[in-house]
Amino acid sequence: MTDHELALHYAPWVHFDRNETIPLRAVGYTIARKTMHSSSFPKRDLVVPENADSVIEYAYYWDYDIGHGYDLEHIWVTVGKDGKVQDAQGSFHGWYFNLYIPELACCRPLAGDRVQADCQPGKHAFLPDGQLFRMLPYWFECCNAYAGGPILIGNPFSAKYSPTGKDIFSPTAEEDALCTRYLKENLAFEPAMEFTKEAPDTVLYMPWEEMFEKIPQWIRAECARLKQLYAGA
Repeated sequence: MTDHELALHYAPWVHFDRNETIPLRAVGYTIARKTMHSSSFPKRDLVVPENADSVIEYAYYWDYDIGHGYDLEHIWVTVGKDGKVQDAQGSFHGWYFNLYIPELACCRPLAGDRVQADCQPGKHAFLPDGQLFRMLPYWFECCNAYAGGPILIGNPFSAKYSPTGKDIFSPTAEEDALCTRYLKENLAFEPAMEFTKEAPDTVLYMPWEEMFEKIPQWIRAECARLKQLYAGA
């Protein structure tokens, strides 16, 4: 299989809240066949165990988190030399937790060669069982009463981690204000906590390097769209 075919074959099956208002935009993938540093999640290395063939990193991009513009979360899948899934983790707002734990009844089983995960309503972190998001304070209010916020400059694009040593994109005060307004007026919702919605087949999968170049373009285009939407308002 080509890298693209491999990424699609093992692409996790992600379940979203039935009332989720923020569509997944694209998924960037990195296939590590030997241990390497992650370019999209600077806090970790992609460690390939001796008995594994590869670790596939999936970087999920949304134009919005319910609390800010720009959102990037991750799932990592370890594939054995026999082609079977050995392990998987999902990101959780800068942390990451195990997703594939066959011994636990609350964890969804594999769907063929695909890990399954539930996506946090509005916030898009991953857990093996979406009901566990109820453990978080304000899990409900963050999607409605507390919705809204500026555009986030995420770690791969911040001055600390970007190749240029500078922020890759710099929202203006006006753009931050429009983002906050749009989240409050158009994307706020009440989670159903029924994880029945799936990403459409039209979601783009591409190498991370390609998506890294596209994300700032998408953000600029979305800012332009909001300015047009609220022109004269």
